[in-house]
Parts: sequence; C-alpha cells; structure tokens
Amino acid sequence: MPQTIETQSRQKRSKAHLKSQAIRNLANEMSWILSQPPTCVGARIRPEEELANELGITRRIVREAIKLYTEKGVLVRRQGSGTYVRRVHSHPTDTPESKAFGLTHEDMFTDLTTTDIRTQPLNQGLVGKTMQSLRIGLWSDWQLSPPHTTTHIVLSMFMRHAQLAGHTMTIHSQVASSQQALPVQEMARQLEHASDDGFLVGAQYAHTFLAAREKAQSECPYLFYSMGSSIVDWDSLIYVDTERASQRALQHLVECDYQRIGTIALHTTEQCNIEHHVHRGVMLRADLCMDFHVYAHDMGVASSMQATRELLAKANGKLDAIYVANDMVLVGVIEALKRENLTPGKDIAIITLANRGYPLPRGYNWSSMVFNPESFASTTIRQISHHIEYPDIATSNLAIQATFCVGDTHQLS
Repeated sequence: MPQTIETQSRQKRSKAHLKSQAIRNLANEMSWILSQPPTCVGARIRPEEELANELGITRRIVREAIKLYTEKGVLVRRQGSGTYVRRVHSHPTDTPESKAFGLTHEDMFTDLTTTDIRTQPLNQGLVGKTMQSLRIGLWSDWQLSPPHTTTHIVLSMFMRHAQLAGHTMTIHSQVASSQQALPVQEMARQLEHASDDGFLVGAQYAHTFLAAREKAQSECPYLFYSMGSSIVDWDSLIYVDTERASQRALQHLVECDYQRIGTIALHTTEQCNIEHHVHRGVMLRADLCMDFHVYAHDMGVASSMQATRELLAKANGKLDAIYVANDMVLVGVIEALKRENLTPGKDIAIITLANRGYPLPRGYNWSSMVFNPESFASTTIRQISHHIEYPDIATSNLAIQATFCVGDTHQLS
C-alpha cells in the first residue's frame, strides 16, 4: 500500500512538472512573438479554446501563459471583447526561441488573418526589389471595424505589399477604447521608443498623432491615409476621393427625372458635411431646392430607422428617391421602408455608396461606389517608401478616385 501511494505521488508530480514545462514553453514562444516584428500593438489574441485546439494542448495551459503577460501589462483583457496587446514586450536577447509548439503570428492573432481576399496578379520581377529594407510603423484603429470589411482588407494588403517590397511593418493602435483615442502622452511614449523608419497613419486621429510626434520630438517621415473622404487638411495624405462618385450618384437620380430626392447620412463624421454639401449642390443645379436631408446618429439599426422616419415625415411621405450616403446605415433604412410597405426599386428609388465594404442587404442590385483596395494599398506603400527614402523632397496629396457603378434599385416600376 505505501508503495502504491508513493507511485501515485510520483505520477502527480510528473504530470504537474509536464504541465508547468508546457506553460513555460508556450510563454517563451509568446515572448518571442510579442517582441519580434510585427509587434502588433492593439492586435487581438485568438480565443483560448481556439488556440488550445490548434496547438493540441489544454485550454488551462493557454490561459496560464496568457495570464503571465497580462500580469506584466503586456496584454490586457477587455470584458466581452477579448485579450489585446497593450505594449511591446522586450525579450531577453540571450534566451533562445522555443519551438515546442511552432507558434506563429498568424496562429496567435485573430486580426492578422483576413479570409476571402481576392488578390490581383503581381509583377513578380519587382518583388523584394527596393533601395533598402525599411521598417514602417502602421497606426490605425482597425480593431474597431467589424471583420472582413474593406478596412481590414486594405490593412492586410498594406502588410502584404510592405513584405513584397522587402520591408517590415509594425502595428500600433490609435485608440484606447471604442470611445476615445489613445492619449497623446501614451502615443508620444511609444513614438519615443519606436525603431521605425517612418509611419503610415490613419487620418481620423491625425491631430493626436501630430501632437504626440511633436511631444516625442520625432523627425520620422509620415504619411496619412484615409478611405471614403475628400477632406484634405494635411500636407501628406493619400485618400479615396468619394466626392465625385457622390455627385455622380445624386446626378443619376436627377437624370431619372426624380423631383423629390432625400439623403440619409451618418452623423458625427466629417464626411457627412461633404455629403450635405454635395446634396445641396446637385439639387440647386437641378433647380430642386428641397432640403430633404437627415442624419442617423450612429450605425445602429434603430438610429437609421429613426432617420428614415424623420426623412419621410419631412417630405410628407412623398419622396421619389433616397440617396443613402453611407452603407453602414442601410439595413435600418430598408427595415423602416418595409414597415411603411415601400420596396426599393419599386415604390421608391434607392442609391447607396458601398465604399466601406459592409455587406449590402441581399435581394437587390444596388448602385454603389467601389475602389480597388489592392491598388490603394500598393500605391500607399510606394508613397510612404519614397517619402522615407527621400525625406527632403516635398510631399503632395494623392487621391484615388472611386467609381460609381449603376444598379437597378433606382428603376421604379
């Protein structure tokens, strides 16, 4: 009996040792991934269960390894959202990289993998051909966008084209939460310790970046990028120009001889001012001085339904057409019209601008605005690379024109 107890005790110690060793091995691999480029500040870790299944280990081992870096402040847990990279992890240079699980960046992070991306053929003769290998810091708020949107696709292509050119890219977050931008002091601290040669920065938080850059006394070249805007306030910007496509969309409704045309835009965005300006300009030129224009206060279905009801009330229920200036509110618009027994393309004409990649409601051939994400990403990487290699040459803004594609939702029967 005593011998049996001793054997069981040794087996328990052996299992505990193996578990402890597995946690150390996984933590060591995570250490390397969190310290090597891309550093992925702001990236979301894959769910514990998903990681455990892929690596063939228990969920508890994954949880304990993640817990180590959460306690160190490298990772942060957000209730109901997941675990994110909070800061760059400094790994001891004399510690060898573990290969126990063969973990990679793609295995570990949710947001580095974008599926269903159809890429165009590349000129393979140009792959890796560059003056030098550059380190580009990408600042964005991509983690606030739903998966598989144009935002995610374009940022994935940024990384892809940087790698094809022989560059490396580090990823940083511009936001502290869904409600606020990263504080200037925190961004400045990261800029002070950054080893990047230049920065590619989302223009929505340009003021914060410029203030942080000045505070950090950084002299690195930078390039702002923006999708779905024609506001040009910055001296170094590449953007998708949607104003011409917006004009074409409204003009198309006028050409269909619609007299009472309303517009629904998304409030609290700078783009909404342009949409309102474009709407009034087209209406005035067509001698249709009717201010049928409302805003949805957010992307929620309830808000866009309310905006649709307000628009119909403002027009006394007599609208020929509606220009939905942002596809993010389209679902609520369609739901509100259904409740009024109105069908797009049959009872009321609808044109929308699908410039952000959100899935449009099925069952309709929507008129939409499109641009080539691959071309935008490729051009952007060339621009920032040239800016880094030739910092003394004055930069100029570059616009990528969006194309308006006509569907049949505006054809009333």
